[in-house]
Amino acid sequence: MKSLLRHNPLTALFAVLAILSAFATAVRAEPNATSLKDCSLCPEMVMIQAGAFTMGRDGGRKNQAPAHKVVIAKSFALSKTEITFDQWAACVADGGCRMLEKDRGWGRGGRPVIYVDWQDAVSYAKWLSQKSGKTYRLPNEEEWEYAARGARSLPVSGAGIANCHKCEGKAERNTLPVGQFPANGYGLLDMLGNVMEWTASCWRAHYAAKKVDCDKRVRRGGSWYFNRAVSTPTYRYGARPGHKGYDIGFRVLRETK
Repeated sequence: MKSLLRHNPLTALFAVLAILSAFATAVRAEPNATSLKDCSLCPEMVMIQAGAFTMGRDGGRKNQAPAHKVVIAKSFALSKTEITFDQWAACVADGGCRMLEKDRGWGRGGRPVIYVDWQDAVSYAKWLSQKSGKTYRLPNEEEWEYAARGARSLPVSGAGIANCHKCEGKAERNTLPVGQFPANGYGLLDMLGNVMEWTASCWRAHYAAKKVDCDKRVRRGGSWYFNRAVSTPTYRYGARPGHKGYDIGFRVLRETK
């Protein structure tokens, strides 16, 4: 490069620009390069590598404390978006899921499913496992928060650009088709806002609590209904597994090892 710069500075400049352009393209392509799709009816999944992070936060709501280190020992794949009505319809047509009667008149298609309880979400994951021969399930809340942080080590104070009440962007008082907002650091869409997401985890009043209540399951991520304080990676909420609502959906995890 030094020889090239000395003899032809303009050519050297073009060479450097080409290298930078190739690097930028590789960075932009990374989320797509780490995605997978196990079958034609399966959702697109994004690979998340194993690692460690600080889960929860101190100084906020008690149920988000104490902040503590969590090790994600195995990589996994998480659906790029919340499961949509179109994806759910494939499961219904194949006999693996029940028909959803309500959509509040907002439309279906690429919008996230609503009025699904915890068992509905589990049934969809079970159907995917049968169709693909892989193991699909709901993420636990450690996996969910790790993915929602998008490789950021510090808690995110607000959703910023998301579909939630008083958030920036295209926020409205209803669900929006998935993928309307920028992806997070892992290439995942709508981890915050749009609909709250069921997880596999039983409820604990806080992270130091010894009592685990499996009559409630943890939901994460906030929704179009709640304000930006709820649409954070650390906010958590316990609900009865049979609860259905117009701002509750889910996404699925696929085990990779």
